[in-house]
Amino acid sequence: MIHVTSAQALRLPGVNGHRQRGITLVEMMVAMVVGLILLVGIVQLFASNKQAYRIQEGANVLNENARYIMNQIQYDLRMGDHWGGVERDDVEVMSDIDAVDGDCTGAAASIDVVGIFGIDGEAASPLDCIPDSDYVPDSDIVVIRYAEAVRRATGNLADDRVYVRSAIGRRAAVFQGVNKGDLPADLLPADLDAATIEEEVPDTANFEFRTVIYFLRPCASQDLGTAGECDEDDDTIPTLTRLTLDGMSLVEQDVIAGVEQMQLSYGVDTDGDRTPDYYSSAENLTTDDDWDKVVDVRLSVLIRNTEIDVTYVDENTYKLYGGEDGAGVEYTAPEDVQRYRRKLYNSSIQVRNMTRG
Repeated sequence: MIHVTSAQALRLPGVNGHRQRGITLVEMMVAMVVGLILLVGIVQLFASNKQAYRIQEGANVLNENARYIMNQIQYDLRMGDHWGGVERDDVEVMSDIDAVDGDCTGAAASIDVVGIFGIDGEAASPLDCIPDSDYVPDSDIVVIRYAEAVRRATGNLADDRVYVRSAIGRRAAVFQGVNKGDLPADLLPADLDAATIEEEVPDTANFEFRTVIYFLRPCASQDLGTAGECDEDDDTIPTLTRLTLDGMSLVEQDVIAGVEQMQLSYGVDTDGDRTPDYYSSAENLTTDDDWDKVVDVRLSVLIRNTEIDVTYVDENTYKLYGGEDGAGVEYTAPEDVQRYRRKLYNSSIQVRNMTRG
């Protein structure tokens, strides 16, 4: 047996005679500070990347919204003044049509056969069917009317909807479905219960009557305060909105949020060559005959991003179509919303039913 003394044990290989030391409080605090600095940097990097992503995503949404807006308004404008192969002067509005709930009055009334009618922006709402609280000041309004493109069998017409019955190349009548039996003799269907268009009298057709009124509303949601009205409890996101004839009511529909300004200018054909000779604001077109000469519409919409960019201030002055004699309208965003990025979209839309010949 080998005996090892304590002194010998201290000299054994791998055995250290000194006690192992830990980190000091100062070293720990330095490490914590360095770690916190790195963590803050990483958090800031993620936050800035997230903000950049949200702004880019908002810009993509803005572009998509612009395309959707243009498609919607362009379709309606191109359909304006379509009466099923009949000129407007040969379209009769029957007198026994019921009143439209929530209708506008005067030249903006729903049941009329002026295909396009514009209203220049004012400080307060220029239409009685749009309250001041639901109108973006100085934004333009456009009223579009037409017979939709789909033919409908007489037996399938709803009593509470408005239609156009057209004898192609001769004349047409605007009537309510419940009164289809009271149409003029030359437009009266041979079979009021015809279930297919093949059963209709040759060269006659029924189309649903459409009225669409585009305007800007100062809020996206009307649910927080007074129902159906923009007030101080609602948001402040300007929204492209339309009133649409649905049955015997004028119904409000949201189109796209974030549309801050809308202006229109109207191309007038004075010599009958179906091309505009000059562009005018709506206030200079005072008669139905003036509106019948509109063959092109210039549309400007200014759309803003839905996300605030804290690194950006938009002090730009945007030049939109419209204005006196089509000279244009200048717009600068109010100071309290200059943190939003914006983009201006312009389009020239041919009113094809007014250029037919």
